Amino acid sequence: MTFPCPACDAAVDGRPRAIGRCPACGVVLRARLREGDGGRRTFDVDAVGRPGVRRTVEMPWSERDERTLRAWLSWSTAITLGLVLVLLALALWLR
Repeated sequence: MTFPCPACDAAVDGRPRAIGRCPACGVVLRARLREGDGGRRTFDVDAVGRPGVRRTVEMPWSERDERTLRAWLSWSTAITLGLVLVLLALALWLR
């Protein structure tokens, strides 16, 4: 997926990330996720060091994004439950 650079309107390949660079003008780009509807994600892409230079980019959810989110939620749930069980066992053992 490509999106236009907010500073020079050149095409930037890839998805908006936290920090990236425009290949044409070299400006540092910073993206912030905004709330969107269920089918699309909306990012505010700012050109760092240039006040007022901002562009809104919408991207659909891809199959890869859904898999990554499911995996992250599964692992974080398992780790959280494991830590709760360890703390419970530690509390019972120290009693």
